Amino acid sequence: MATATGALAQSLTPTQFSGVIHDYSPSTTVTPTGPWEMRGTWTLTLDGQSGKGDFTAALTMELSDYTRNSSNVDSGSGSDSRMQHTHHITIQGGTVTQIATGGLELTGPVSITKDGSPAPLAASTLSVSIIGGKTVEYSNITLQFQGGAPAHFGSQLIHGVVITPKSGCLQDTAPVLAAVTDSNYGATPSANGTVLVWGQGFSLTGGNTLLFQRSGYPDVAFNETDGLYYWDLASDQINASLGGLLASGTWTLTAHSACSTTFSNSLSVTIQ
Repeated sequence: MATATGALAQSLTPTQFSGVIHDYSPSTTVTPTGPWEMRGTWTLTLDGQSGKGDFTAALTMELSDYTRNSSNVDSGSGSDSRMQHTHHITIQGGTVTQIATGGLELTGPVSITKDGSPAPLAASTLSVSIIGGKTVEYSNITLQFQGGAPAHFGSQLIHGVVITPKSGCLQDTAPVLAAVTDSNYGATPSANGTVLVWGQGFSLTGGNTLLFQRSGYPDVAFNETDGLYYWDLASDQINASLGGLLASGTWTLTAHSACSTTFSNSLSVTIQ
């Protein structure tokens, strides 16, 4: 069994990310024909009240050197032959989900301007993914459009870098536990199954820990670092695979939020 004592001190998941995009569109599957160079800054903010997120990007686009040849450059237009223009790209209240291999994704309807006016594109959605590696936890961002926007940006992933993840909590509130069920909402979870923990006040950006205690047994903690399935991106629910780490019988469960130094109330949980 895994002891819990040292597992409760976790770093907070960032509540805001920012960085730059620098990539190219396809050469032939976009209109006007590219490739277009896409460069600009972006910001993604997680909403601590709703569990949603907002995303903004400001991009410049211009035709790349690959397009420069005598057949498509008007010698009289000078630098304007690259058709430079700008886009402001916005998601408000997008849905945030965890990526199984690490990181997070924001998805939602997207608003797109061209040179400050609505872009002439059909309704679109955008998926924004932030991932990383062992050294830098949040290092890469990708954008992927669906709907009308791929006609101009392409349907491929658009790449960029995370520069500044900012951690923090929007409120200091101890979580409150209400109930524990198995994945089928039954009252007696299996030691090899998944528990659904219901309550309120969990940290919306992760960093929550479930602590099971029982007289005569080592404490057992479940969180984002234990290698088992664990989902905690909602204020009122945490899902955790038990992985056979709890012996059958009655345990006492408490929860710890990264946004509070105070543990939750306790619940008695019977494990099959």
